[in-house]
Amino acid sequence: MFRKNTLSTAMVAAGLLSASLLAGPQLANAQAVPTITSAGTGTLALVPYYTVRDGWDTLLNITNTSSSSLAVKVRLHESYNSRDILDFVVLLSPFDVWTASLTNVGGVPYVRTTDRSCTVPVSVRDTGAAASAIAYTGQFDDAGPDSTDRMLEGYVTVAVMGEAPGAPVAGSTPWLAEHVRGEPRDCAAASNNFVRGAGIPAWASGNITGTAGSGDPTARAVNHYGAIANPAPLKVNVSLVKRSQGIAGGATAVHLNGWGVGQNLVTAQQFPWFLEPTIASSNGLWSTSGLAAVEAAFNAAAVVNEWSNNPRLGVQTDWVVAFPTKKHHADRNAYIQAACNPWRSAAGGGAFAGGADCGAAVPVAPFETAFNPLAGGTSNITVTYNLYNREEIPIVITTDGTTISPAPPPQIRIDTLPYETNVLVIGNSSYGPLTSALNSAVTQIVDIKDQFAGSQPEFGWVRLAFTRNPLPAAGMIFKARNFGDPTLNFGQIMDHGYIRPVAP
Repeated sequence: MFRKNTLSTAMVAAGLLSASLLAGPQLANAQAVPTITSAGTGTLALVPYYTVRDGWDTLLNITNTSSSSLAVKVRLHESYNSRDILDFVVLLSPFDVWTASLTNVGGVPYVRTTDRSCTVPVSVRDTGAAASAIAYTGQFDDAGPDSTDRMLEGYVTVAVMGEAPGAPVAGSTPWLAEHVRGEPRDCAAASNNFVRGAGIPAWASGNITGTAGSGDPTARAVNHYGAIANPAPLKVNVSLVKRSQGIAGGATAVHLNGWGVGQNLVTAQQFPWFLEPTIASSNGLWSTSGLAAVEAAFNAAAVVNEWSNNPRLGVQTDWVVAFPTKKHHADRNAYIQAACNPWRSAAGGGAFAGGADCGAAVPVAPFETAFNPLAGGTSNITVTYNLYNREEIPIVITTDGTTISPAPPPQIRIDTLPYETNVLVIGNSSYGPLTSALNSAVTQIVDIKDQFAGSQPEFGWVRLAFTRNPLPAAGMIFKARNFGDPTLNFGQIMDHGYIRPVAP
């Protein structure tokens, strides 16, 4: 069923232990409308899932395939409501690579790197950085669970903020970050160039200041980082690794080609300017006018992939389904740390000076419900499971309690997809208890025991349809084979297939 794959082989497959592919700049045919392509490069990359739960680590590899210098924003989003739990900037020289691991330190995700590329702040490179729950607790409380546990899994966005084509100008931020015999010239000075401009006071209240609400850091000035020109400079890979069991799997992130082209999205790496850019910032800072185009790229009527679970044989498969723009519809608290904050216009106008269309005015559609703290911090999505075994025999399960076809009753009730990042375990409990391969705390169990007429299948495939509306979604499956021996165990990651909505 599987071919053996060692831990190191899986990591190499993800590009985390190997030299990166060198690719030239792709300045021609820059796209104003972001698209997802099979090329595996872009200006924004989505890692649909990270985890540091129960001994799992997540490894990231970010490659600059271009001859330009790039300022790149890395954001970690927690699983329930997609609130930011950690963000920083990585400065990539031409053809540079940055690698890091996410692990559990003191019950929270912690970023560690041995890579010498500059980060902002530079402390991320030198000592690492811990995630914080401040975005959903205290004055920014979203009324959902306030435990740090919700940070242990989620998803990651990696976005180009600004670009400096050609050889860096002496003394500029890209020049300071450029490697000379394997070491950047001066990462501390480069990091200091992301402090707000001399004429910008520390924020206390009121409007966001600086050009386009950027805070006017030196890094955004002429000869530093300017507008994004290359539509596809980034290549991002990810691996999920559990060293104690010898299980790992690697995959390529989902890349948006052309996102943010023509925009300078560099901001001061200080509060509140560091709240930008987000996945919705393709048309500029503090504007969500680009959100519709991003969602059109991710939109799916259904997600398809295989399932295989047999606890007796140590076979487990987790489905991951993430909704990276759901926060712009479901999180309506209008707090500073929310997707809809006082400066970010949900109507798309870029009203960074006191946007007024947060709260109840935020359109929930195409999602079904707003984030509901009274329901444990959920925002439910109704889905239909069209399951098949490997002999083409189907059953159909809808999450609000419909009957099974063609098998006879009893009815079956399956939970909706309630979170920003969801993990599904689809299988047959006839062979033993169904559990998550990734030990996820946001797992939904889909038990098909006795639902296939005349058989008890242990594998097949699923067409997971979004019952009410096509939705912007991304994900993959993680397959693990555990023989009880770390020298034999292995894992695999496989991208979902998508059924895109038909254009009218």
